[in-house]
Amino acid sequence: MIQSEMILHLIEVISPHAKDYVNEALNNNKVEIFYSIQSEQNNGVFLIVKNDDCSIFYASFSNEPNEQILHIIKDKTSKYIKESCFKEICFNIYGKNETIISLAKELGFHTDMEGFHLQYMGKDLPKLHDSKLISKDYDSYMLDEFIDLFDSAYYQLDKDNGWKTNSHATYKKQFESRLNELYKLGQVCSFWLEDELLGVYIFEGNYITDLVIKPLFQNKGYGSYILEHCIRNMKINKSTENIRLRVTKSNIGAKKLYERNKFIEIACFAEHTYQ
Repeated sequence: MIQSEMILHLIEVISPHAKDYVNEALNNNKVEIFYSIQSEQNNGVFLIVKNDDCSIFYASFSNEPNEQILHIIKDKTSKYIKESCFKEICFNIYGKNETIISLAKELGFHTDMEGFHLQYMGKDLPKLHDSKLISKDYDSYMLDEFIDLFDSAYYQLDKDNGWKTNSHATYKKQFESRLNELYKLGQVCSFWLEDELLGVYIFEGNYITDLVIKPLFQNKGYGSYILEHCIRNMKINKSTENIRLRVTKSNIGAKKLYERNKFIEIACFAEHTYQ
């Protein structure tokens, strides 16, 4: 069996959060390793983390697994599903293991999200260029404009992925509560062109969780300016290390924006839930 350090490295290429979650589970003896390999041809692991409310399968291989490995994954997963039909079961897979992703779908898992984790690699503070944008904190009178901005900015992405296209309007109270908490922590900033809300960024910890631009103003350089402002804010006021973000696989334009601004891919994920 491969060492725990290699296991955590393989899980980390799915996501940094997955690595932390599995590491804690290893320390608490809540992990069952079904299969692992470390060779010149392939490095990989297939395991499950068992908790009372939810169990999560993880599969990560440096190269596509052979038929024998796929059979093991199918057999162990199918058996566990039958034995745990009243528990939530998830399956997180390294995003480049296409054969395992296809197998998970065959077994009845629904894709929740596929995408990438990116990390900022710039050494110096980004320099803010001249802009007509005015930055402001969040205020309660801005709520409806925030809702319109977020739902319009995410509309195509939500539609492409089969997600609810007006979630911020639908869950207005929850969104308002989140914005008020973010404001208290100094983790939300809005950008205005005269009296029109054009963009917003939100960060939590070392993650940029949202960077939205009104569709009419996209691809005009505003995204880079707002991103640079966010990075400066995180580094100056929070002394944040390893600034990261998640971007969906379908959001090609956003990924290109981040890569132009010194972000690199550090992980690739495909998250699933059993239906």
